[in-house]
Amino acid sequence: MNEHQFCGRDEGMAVRGRVAGVFGVAVGVGLAVVGCGNGEPGTAAPQTSGASVAASPTSVDAEAKVWDPCSLPDSAVAAVGMNVGSKKKDVAGVDFTGWKVCNWTDSAKKYTFSVMSSSHTLAESRQRTSEYTGWTDLQVGSRNALEFRPIGSANDVACYVSVEVPAGSVDFKVQNRVSAEGVGEPCGEALRLSTALVQYLPAS
Repeated sequence: MNEHQFCGRDEGMAVRGRVAGVFGVAVGVGLAVVGCGNGEPGTAAPQTSGASVAASPTSVDAEAKVWDPCSLPDSAVAAVGMNVGSKKKDVAGVDFTGWKVCNWTDSAKKYTFSVMSSSHTLAESRQRTSEYTGWTDLQVGSRNALEFRPIGSANDVACYVSVEVPAGSVDFKVQNRVSAEGVGEPCGEALRLSTALVQYLPAS
């Protein structure tokens, strides 16, 4: 997966930091996220070259084991302060092979909450030192976890808590909205959300 993007002032960095550079899928299949206006998320459409790209049986089997974060119960998501009506699958409607993504906006509209599931391990995440910093080992419930932040302009407004699951890891990301007032510390909020929702992750 190359890069998950939102268009718009606030959502523009919502998932970009975590997913950027992990895979070259978006470049390889010619996907582009296009269309921005007035700070609102744009739309995305695949740019095709006329040649189809078929996934190998191995990649299909691996993706089938990836947990779908959109399966989180609406009641649980609402209980942690999210607007269940804001739920969006994938990123700007684009499905990136190997990842399953679900996004919400909190009820106060101060941040975007993204849950991203993949087959990547915590050790693999820690190797992304050119893109992320502030690595901190955690326990979320009984699970091993890793906290980190993106390098660059999103460092102060975004944070990830990556939680280990049997088939890989699940990332909980909080991205504060640039225009929001009175926003909280993103790492503390990401930890709160992951702790509340860890019970719904695949059993060890």
